[in-house]
Amino acid sequence: MPAYHYPPDVANALRQQWPAHGHALPAPEVLTDLINVAYQASLLQEESRPVLAHLVLVPDSYIRYGAHQSPNYQLLGFTQPRPYHEQELRRLSPTVQRPGHLLAVSSNPAGELAIWGMVLTVRPWDYAHEPANPASLPPVLFVQVYGAGNLAFFCGIEQVLVLQNGRLAGPSQPAFPVAWIKGHFDEAAPLQGATDTVYLARQLAQHTARRMLTQAREAGHGGMVVLVPSANAAALVRPQGLLQPKYGLQANDLGTRYLTVLTRLAERSQQLGLDSWAAYRLSADGLLQTLHAELENFADLLAGLMTVDGALVLNKQFDVLGFGVEIHAPGFAANQVYRALDPEATRLQAEAADSGGTRHRAAYRLCHAEAACLVMVVSQDGGVKFVRQQQGQVVFWEQSPV
Repeated sequence: MPAYHYPPDVANALRQQWPAHGHALPAPEVLTDLINVAYQASLLQEESRPVLAHLVLVPDSYIRYGAHQSPNYQLLGFTQPRPYHEQELRRLSPTVQRPGHLLAVSSNPAGELAIWGMVLTVRPWDYAHEPANPASLPPVLFVQVYGAGNLAFFCGIEQVLVLQNGRLAGPSQPAFPVAWIKGHFDEAAPLQGATDTVYLARQLAQHTARRMLTQAREAGHGGMVVLVPSANAAALVRPQGLLQPKYGLQANDLGTRYLTVLTRLAERSQQLGLDSWAAYRLSADGLLQTLHAELENFADLLAGLMTVDGALVLNKQFDVLGFGVEIHAPGFAANQVYRALDPEATRLQAEAADSGGTRHRAAYRLCHAEAACLVMVVSQDGGVKFVRQQQGQVVFWEQSPV
């Protein structure tokens, strides 16, 4: 029988795995109460929508007057603290669905938890999958409620523990392992110029895809996106092709505009001397932030198209070739796919090709039929699966839904 974990188990595991440099966690019974209420809230709905929320466990004095006082935070303190229970989290959840918006929770000397206000960060806090400056956030406990029964726990930007479908897991793998993305974002990056510019452009392309997947996941619908090579896109995406769009698009300048913004961001970063992704994310340059917001608006548009039934199909320059796309790829005789057990896909585990849902089986068939495609599938529970062909085998790698 599978072993399920309950709030006391989660609290105990979190204490065991909490980093030594982290701000001290509360007493076991207080930590258990914090987790229990967040878990119960995750099972509720707010006006027919799932409860999604971000919390930070920190006294107001720690940020206001402590060593981590920073212009990166804006505090909205309530005139009267609100009780920390699941119904209050449900009511307040629409205000803290974005990673930069957090409900601030603390405990009084009696160990009673209360919501004292909100913390708004200049930058989204949950960049555990990207290079970042560890000092950009205090090493306190952040909690993400990302689905029914699903919680993630962070020490500052560092992911510590995940509760997914009643089971505990360690921190998730990087969102885009190098072995999986190699060659898939090069067409989307301006590859002329200094090495730092090329690196940053690739990071921006990956960030666009990451935001698209995150927004689609938070919509709670699930979806699929297919990246195809630009050279043979016309042969693949057509009424009689492997990819048959219900909503085909006329020639448009979305991809051109995306590349223009990407190039301008890379050039501006070079002008500012930003030589790393962390430096880029922490920059307060007005033009850079305006261009970055345009890039994220583009990613949000892709996320919306992705949640329409069918697949969103892009070439590797992020031109939108169609959405609501049906995959007409035949099955394959082996009837077997392989789960990657590490980010480099050097260790594989065979699984039946029909073990996944409809989207996953379609992704397997497509990658078997067309080796150059990369497929990303978002499940309704928030999991993300990357599928590709490797040495004649269909291989997938699964990411925790955080």
